[in-house]
Amino acid sequence: MPEWILPPRSCQLLQDIAKPLLPDSRAFEFGSGRSTHALRRTFAGVITLEHSADWLEKTDNFATAPRDAPELDCLKRSSLTSDFVTKRSLDSTFVLRLTRCWNRLRLIESFNLAKHADVLARLKQARFILVDSPPNPAKREHALFLALRHAVPGAVIMLDDLEIRATARFAHRFARQNRKQFRFWRVNIDHKLGVFLKLRPGRLHSRPSLIEFVGTWLRA
Repeated sequence: MPEWILPPRSCQLLQDIAKPLLPDSRAFEFGSGRSTHALRRTFAGVITLEHSADWLEKTDNFATAPRDAPELDCLKRSSLTSDFVTKRSLDSTFVLRLTRCWNRLRLIESFNLAKHADVLARLKQARFILVDSPPNPAKREHALFLALRHAVPGAVIMLDDLEIRATARFAHRFARQNRKQFRFWRVNIDHKLGVFLKLRPGRLHSRPSLIEFVGTWLRA
């Protein structure tokens, strides 16, 4: 698979974190790929939110497509294993295009869940949330904000790609500014992961630094 797909060790950590959760727990993921199948192996139901219908179709067809199929040209053949799980009755997938909106005087590109109550309701039910989209890791702050804000107490939120400086910066800021609501661990494997455990409900604080404010404008 492309290098930016969640690597196998990170998928294994995802599955290990899920073990203490209730067996009927649901998962929610921003983005799709190898992680989708890891989540389906682990949770009773998985909600996948993707901005690209083409990529989501490839994710769902990994298990059944022949090895010489054109859509698999971008994948390593060794990654095509029996670990791929076809979509089940309790799994749901949604395609929402990324839209530009204002966030604290910053122009951002993210998923606008305010206009999709059905997707937002499922996010609020998840016991595990993976944030691995938008594709540019530096633009995932708003998706992480949605995950942290709407997660139920006891839920685990995982953010991929903390090796990207901007991503690590806002992840650590959220953890620092909301330390009473969350525990946070940085896991230095693969692309580097940030893992949040929500302890209690409350207002989510988000006060970006000047560097972050300017950086968001430069990436807009």
